[in-house]
Amino acid sequence: MGKPIKIGFKIERQASSIDRWYLLLPLSLISYLMLYLSFPVYNLNFLAFFALVPVFLIAYITNLKKTIIYSIVTGFLFYASYLFWMNAYLAVVGVSFVTLVFGGYFVITVILIHLVSKVFPKYRVIITPIIWISIEYIRSFGFLGFTFGDMGYTQHNFLKFIQISDIGGESLVSFILVFFNASIAHIIAILIENKSSLSYFKGINFKNFLPLLTSLFLIVLSLIYGSIALNRPFPMKPSMKIALIQALSSPRTKWKDEKWKTLKRLTDLSMKAYLENKDLDLIVWTETAIRTSLRPNFIYGTPYHMRIQKLIKQLHTYFVIGSPDNYSVKKKGEVNPEHLSLIYPTKGEEEIWTNSAYFINSNGEIIDKYDKMKLTPFGEHFPLGNKIKFLQKILDKFTDSAGFTPGNQYKVISYKDMKFSVVICWEGTYGYFIRKFIKNGADFIINISNDMWTKTKAGHYQHFTITKFRAIENRIWYVRAGNDGVTAFINPHGEVVKSLPIKKPGYLVGTVGPKAYTTIYARVGDILPQTTSIISAFLVLFSIYLLISSKINKNKKIKRK
Repeated sequence: MGKPIKIGFKIERQASSIDRWYLLLPLSLISYLMLYLSFPVYNLNFLAFFALVPVFLIAYITNLKKTIIYSIVTGFLFYASYLFWMNAYLAVVGVSFVTLVFGGYFVITVILIHLVSKVFPKYRVIITPIIWISIEYIRSFGFLGFTFGDMGYTQHNFLKFIQISDIGGESLVSFILVFFNASIAHIIAILIENKSSLSYFKGINFKNFLPLLTSLFLIVLSLIYGSIALNRPFPMKPSMKIALIQALSSPRTKWKDEKWKTLKRLTDLSMKAYLENKDLDLIVWTETAIRTSLRPNFIYGTPYHMRIQKLIKQLHTYFVIGSPDNYSVKKKGEVNPEHLSLIYPTKGEEEIWTNSAYFINSNGEIIDKYDKMKLTPFGEHFPLGNKIKFLQKILDKFTDSAGFTPGNQYKVISYKDMKFSVVICWEGTYGYFIRKFIKNGADFIINISNDMWTKTKAGHYQHFTITKFRAIENRIWYVRAGNDGVTAFINPHGEVVKSLPIKKPGYLVGTVGPKAYTTIYARVGDILPQTTSIISAFLVLFSIYLLISSKINKNKKIKRK
């Protein structure tokens, strides 16, 4: 194992004469700009095939210090720009925190690629995508779990390419993209490592081009697979006809001032959709379309909620309605069945709130309910809020923190001859999460969302385009109802069949069918990033051990001299 280390340090000394700041800084800025333009709303997805080449080149030819500096430039600039729309609810302080966290993930990824590549320079091309998708996978978990910015999502409008998601999920698309970037960076690095201009091509041979040819082969293979998949028909029987209501209920107004106006838009649009499509099976209202608790108020029979029940009975149609729920639990967290009908807790109990979706029959009766499990950090949930009171107060002042309690059931609802699940807001951005509903028997997914607080097109379309992958990964219909968009029907090929323009009230009617077939991804899940995570952990730890051992031995030799 001594030989690979010597090769790595030799490369570093050779590159030191050309890795000047006035060359490296433009490289890092070019990488940032191409990355940013690859994602919505610019959607220049072809740039993603080259966006990481400059930053990988820096990792391959420079020392650790310069790798850190220039990866910070690329990573922090990218996330500050890409996620700037979050300032609408997190404020500038929150966006700075998000940039620090996810820019930090980017920097850590590049550092690990640099370290392992120095120890195993001959294998850096395959090591790079292994580490990359491992970190992408790891950062999707936990309180701050987040999938926005995954490389695969840049290709949401390249349908032929992303059909492979039904094999290895979005991670497989990301792997091939990063592999291609790394292959190009590898060849350029070899040219640079041969310092003399007269011997630039001395180190280039077929072996050096093999990774690039392999990545090109994988891309071509993906396109062939995609062409076949897109021509494969999917069943439409049994089917359900669904109306999605986009009512524009502003989360920034007081509910007492907004609620009757909102209800009028909801009822008018629902009525219009029904009168034009009297064979409707289901009408869907978006996340928190009603901002007061639906279940206890149905029981108590307030005038407002009785008006909703009256509409449902009048249309004699089943509904899905997004609304919070609140109920009493014992202090140890167990729901008290005897007090589910009570709004206020009794002695020895506490009140909790959930962000919920209700399934209501044509008689206006709640027959099922799903409680959101993956809550939005700071917006809906802060796990230390009860323990760090002053921090919770700061969050309440600068964000829309609501203090919801997460649900715990992967609910599947049976209706007529089909089964479906409702997920709420950005739960649809997690492949492993949606897969669990499909494993439980859901034929299709209804995603209710409220992105109105974002105020920007970027927030809407970054969120929406990710969900195309969920349809492909599981070969299902994916129905999305947004308060102000994006409201759409996505078929099992990931094609947007129809959609509403954002920030305009309206309704959308479409027909969905059952699951096309059980995919490899649905069966095995994220086995690719799980495997690469194990490999990455071993490579990183082993590389650090070898680098430290090498330095210790070198110091010993110096002392002997």
